[in-house]
Formats: sequence, C-alpha cells, structure tokens
Amino acid sequence: MTYVMSDIHGCYDKYQSMLAAIHFAADDTLYVLGDVLDRGPDGFRILLDLAVRPNVTGLLGNHELLAAAVLPSLLRTMRQGEDQFLTPAERKLMEEWLQNGGKSSILQFLQLSDEETEVVCAYLNALSPWKEVTVQGRKFVLVRAGLAHFSAGRPLEDYDLEDFLFCCPDLDTVYFPDKTLVFGHTPTRLLYKQVGEPERLDRIFQRGTLIGIDCGCAYPGGQLGCLCLETMEEFYV
Repeated sequence: MTYVMSDIHGCYDKYQSMLAAIHFAADDTLYVLGDVLDRGPDGFRILLDLAVRPNVTGLLGNHELLAAAVLPSLLRTMRQGEDQFLTPAERKLMEEWLQNGGKSSILQFLQLSDEETEVVCAYLNALSPWKEVTVQGRKFVLVRAGLAHFSAGRPLEDYDLEDFLFCCPDLDTVYFPDKTLVFGHTPTRLLYKQVGEPERLDRIFQRGTLIGIDCGCAYPGGQLGCLCLETMEEFYV
C-alpha cells in the first residue's frame, strides 16, 4: 500500500503509533510531506528513522529548509569553539528558527553523535519539495504546501522552491484536471472553516482534486493523519 502523511513536528510517539496503526511493512511505501522537525521534542529522531527506511520518501518542508540553512553554522561553532561566532546573517536565521519552534530541534541536534549529524545534514540536503506518483492508475502530485504563482501547463520543474513551501492552495482552483494535489502545511481545521465546515476540524480534507493532510499533530487537540492512496482510507492518531 501507498501512504501519505505530513507535519509530524517532532511527535515521535504519534509517528510510531501511526506506523503500527497502518501495519506499515517492507512492501509498503510512505511519503512524508515535510515538517518533520520543530515544535515537538523528537524531530531529528523521526528524521533519522526516515533516513534508514528505503520505502519512505520525505519531502522538504519549510522547517527542514530553515534547519538546513542553520545547521552548517551551528556545526562550525560546535566543532571549532567559542571563537567561531555566528555572522549577523547566521544569527538572523537562528533567531527565525527559534521563533518557528526550533528550540526543541536545536537541543536535540546538540545531543547527536558525529555520525548522526552527518546523516541528518545529507538527508536534509537531498530532500525535494514535490513528487509525482501514480497509484492504481490514479495520478497524484505530492507537494509540501501548494503551488504559488500557478500557471496551467507550467512544468513542476519550472517552479521556484518557495512556490512549494509557503502557500496554501486556492480551494476553488483545479490545478490538474487529471491529477490530485496532495499537500500539508495548512492545518485542515483552517481549510474546513474556510469552506464552512468547522465541525470537521482535524480531519483529512478532500475537495475535488485537492487533499489536505495536515491534521494539526503538534497543536492542542490535533491529530496525526495518514491517507492510503489505493483505498482512500483515513487513519488518525
């Protein structure tokens, strides 16, 4: 089976419980649509787990993008001592990461071994913000957040990185008539309120050719959602 989830945000226990709930096996495939890191305490623990699973593909999230930008300077100061101060640009990035829930990730990163830090940095730098998959003849475009500056017929390769990471899809737009756009980033509680269904709250959002799967895992009362692309069965922890 083929599964998608997103926005785990350091909630390792929910992540492991979800793998158990879907009976995730070696012949299954899982796509994680970004934002494994920050807010919760165990983002790098989850990322290291993803990195060793050949049947799991992670996508670049905005939180991973920020971490990838900060970690080289953080590693430099860790390895070369207090004389290696952060530059003003590096301090600005560090402050931005802290403001976006990065404190827990930084504290965990400082506890990693040299081998684990190498795995983390290599994995982050290899992440893509989108992926196209076909499951039982049905085509899906998996993206981190959406498609900003959308233009019909424009190849995905022609979009800028930021176009995938920081937007929310227009719920009335059919981006691909023959493909379903699956995205995270925007909590589904906000999507349901936008269409006048606030009672649905933290459930997977499906509307036409759009599927939102960020069910607010790291927020009070939120859930980790997971969707099976073969059956459209929804799972929650």
